[in-house]
Amino acid sequence: MPICRVRAPARTGRLYRASRCTSGTRRGAYPTFCPDNGSYAFAEKCGILPQERRVVPLSGKIDTEIFGGIILSAHNRYRPFVGSVGISGRNIEYVTPGRKDDVDAAITIDASGKIIMPGLVNVHCHGDMTLARGLGDNLTLQEQNAAFEQNNWFYRYITDEDRFYSRQLTYCEALRFGTTFILENMYWDLDGSAQAMAQTGIKGALAQDIRPDFTKPDKLMSEATVRDFAENCEAHGLIPVIGSISEEDFEPELLRRIGAIVKSAGLMQTFHAAETRWRQDIVLRKYGDTSVSLLHKWGILCEDMICSHAVYLSDEEIKYLAASGAKVANTPLCEMKIADGIAPIPAYLEAGIPVGLGTDGAMWNNSNDIFREMKGMSLLHTINSGIRTLSTHDLLDMATIKGAALFGQEHRTGSLEPGKAADIILVDSTGPHMTPLRFGHRENVASCIAFCATGADVTDVFVNGAHVVKNRKLTTIDLAALSDKVTRASERLSDKLHAEQAHKN
Repeated sequence: MPICRVRAPARTGRLYRASRCTSGTRRGAYPTFCPDNGSYAFAEKCGILPQERRVVPLSGKIDTEIFGGIILSAHNRYRPFVGSVGISGRNIEYVTPGRKDDVDAAITIDASGKIIMPGLVNVHCHGDMTLARGLGDNLTLQEQNAAFEQNNWFYRYITDEDRFYSRQLTYCEALRFGTTFILENMYWDLDGSAQAMAQTGIKGALAQDIRPDFTKPDKLMSEATVRDFAENCEAHGLIPVIGSISEEDFEPELLRRIGAIVKSAGLMQTFHAAETRWRQDIVLRKYGDTSVSLLHKWGILCEDMICSHAVYLSDEEIKYLAASGAKVANTPLCEMKIADGIAPIPAYLEAGIPVGLGTDGAMWNNSNDIFREMKGMSLLHTINSGIRTLSTHDLLDMATIKGAALFGQEHRTGSLEPGKAADIILVDSTGPHMTPLRFGHRENVASCIAFCATGADVTDVFVNGAHVVKNRKLTTIDLAALSDKVTRASERLSDKLHAEQAHKN
């Protein structure tokens, strides 16, 4: 295919190497990917990318212009093109090939050598456990339960302040690695989590345990307490979610009580579903059936439910899940690390069940990096179910737009489109592990994001238009001071656990 030198709009002064576009008349010089013939030139002017052409008219100045980067987003099914994004206030003003000549931006950011994409979505995390990073290594979840039951999973040895800073460090790690929306799952309670999120600048959801004490599953929060929780979340721009009881504690009337409280408050609920064989066995011995099947038979499974992990569902249960509209939050690296098992993700996608990616807590995964989860998800199901089981686009969807859909937020975040929240990340594409990048019929930009990039490649992060990570540094918080606090808490915890073990011996 002939190669031409295409000049970007004069304001950039940069030259782009591009293939000649033969699908229409050359009427402009905005370099981008043309799907008709695989070329990387003039496609916008040829009318090939209508979604990029529908630009919200500018009304005077904008706050930020990001230009010169490779745009990758679900809105055009991940067809990469060099372009720019405008931000006004909290929202995306425009997404366009090349660079708009009539823009008057307060701040301009040259994203040459970077990929511009929507912020990632982490649909399942326990931030309390960041201070316990590494303490669960080489143990299954059942073995961890036995090892830490005596001290109520460290609760005896840490303070509320320790937990606050542990969560906050979790959110900093997530932001630094490109996550702009995260679901924080309760472990004991979520006091202070809304403030912790607000101070770091991340957005997300909080899942509060319906049980004030998870060792007493029949004692539930009152409707008034649930309403107060929801109002606090909404005051901080967060989505309130209720965390339901563990599978081994299932009782039909108890679950109906929980459902009534959740419905009365108009909230979503989440629970750890079919996570391990031993939990499934407990339910099976008790009721002669498995957890998701029971939820269906009891009339509890519904579209406002997020099933975390969902490792051991039967074919029949997958049908129940699809019919109910319930969603799945899966954490592939965690499930491998603690030997939980392999969830039937391909079957979920085939059934039309929305699936999002999570990391779980540092106790079970050690890192908070959705890039790694994408690659891990692909490799796990390739070796388990065969090549081409999951596409690169499936992985990107789960990390962005489908993750947002779990919380009903796909209209606000998860892709780069005018009017959506300006949740945007820039990924360095100049490293040897990201080279070469190709365009055309055999483009590999999406592949490099899914299989080559890690969170360490993220240079900049915007959340609701705020520049919260700039040149790989958080702008919202003193990370060194925070890290020091969590390190000291972790060392105290380690000393307490060592003393406890010595006493047993």
